Amino acid sequence: MHILVMTRIITRHSHGGMQKQTMDLCYGFVKAGHDVTILTTGRVDGVEYENDQGCEIHYLSGSKPGRYSLNWNKLSKLAIAKLHIEKPIDVIHSQSMGSRPVLRWAKKNKVPVVSTWHGTCFTEISSFFSSASYHPRYWHWLLIMPSRFLRQYFTMELPVRKGSRAITLVSPTLEPKMKIFVKNKVTTISNGIETIDLLPKPQNPPVEIIAIGRMERQKGIHHAINAIAKLTPEKRQMVHLNVVGEGPYLHDLKSLIEKHDLHKSATCFGRLPDKELFDIYQKCVIHLMPTTRQEGLPLTVLEGMSFGLATIASDIGGIPSVISDGIDGLLIEPGNEQQLTSLLSSLLDNPTKIITIGTQARKKIEDKYSRERMVAETLQILVDSTE
Repeated sequence: MHILVMTRIITRHSHGGMQKQTMDLCYGFVKAGHDVTILTTGRVDGVEYENDQGCEIHYLSGSKPGRYSLNWNKLSKLAIAKLHIEKPIDVIHSQSMGSRPVLRWAKKNKVPVVSTWHGTCFTEISSFFSSASYHPRYWHWLLIMPSRFLRQYFTMELPVRKGSRAITLVSPTLEPKMKIFVKNKVTTISNGIETIDLLPKPQNPPVEIIAIGRMERQKGIHHAINAIAKLTPEKRQMVHLNVVGEGPYLHDLKSLIEKHDLHKSATCFGRLPDKELFDIYQKCVIHLMPTTRQEGLPLTVLEGMSFGLATIASDIGGIPSVISDGIDGLLIEPGNEQQLTSLLSSLLDNPTKIITIGTQARKKIEDKYSRERMVAETLQILVDSTE
């Protein structure tokens, strides 16, 4: 089967949960014996084609990297027609709205579309208001951004839902927001993660903590830094926060660390290769994920749990669908720094609880959130859609 994957962004553009999930699926499809072609937006370095572990990736040069632009619409229509002539496409796997420009082509050529959703325009609106600045200087964004999301909802999101033969969601919490044009189409397939053998955790201080993700304000990593700063002086000396990731908010986070004089208690690493990232995960025992964004199911939560970390995460989006509060993780009210500080302090007072929660977290990942299960279930939906 020839699977065409259409997405605005993959790991070659930037590192993020959706990008990683997309590539994990593609690698899995290839491993199962299928032909996989990825159609995505342009790259800053101008690369137009590469083969990555059997996946043929076409970057549409001239389209804005990571954005669904007018050029993306035009170029993807031309590209899909050419690809179909060279090797007939059996099914289109659309990451959210990726297939919008080719829906008519797909219908005309009887090529089914299956779309996967990590969120919707309404979750984006909710996330925007949760982190927006209400300073008078920025008041106009409170009108402009929601109107953009609504326009995107009616012109892009709804047509893809209607044109999809099947829809998969990464979290059941998205189901209430996917009611229109989805009758008998929706299946929830939770994100999956690879589990690797764990090394013994360091017994000597400091207690290593990780906060990881794309450096955007909505990810809430500034709350993690503020929580460290609010610990008692004795406990601040006990911990070390590893901030991992890149993005436009990284400079602000570094400034916040400097403001709180946390040079010895926090380090920003930027984006790391997998080997170095795994080394940090292996030595950490606590994971902080204080996001204010309506996440589908963040891979960073699954990653932390897979490494046996005690995760403190926001009770928002799809996170409570994977964390059982007090058993295999701890949930906080989004943006509540006092609650985050209190739970973190409590864990530092009770090392046994850190181990217990981390052990249960690892077991849940092994039982319910494997990458192999995610690939197999998604592939079955794609196969069924062609019959």
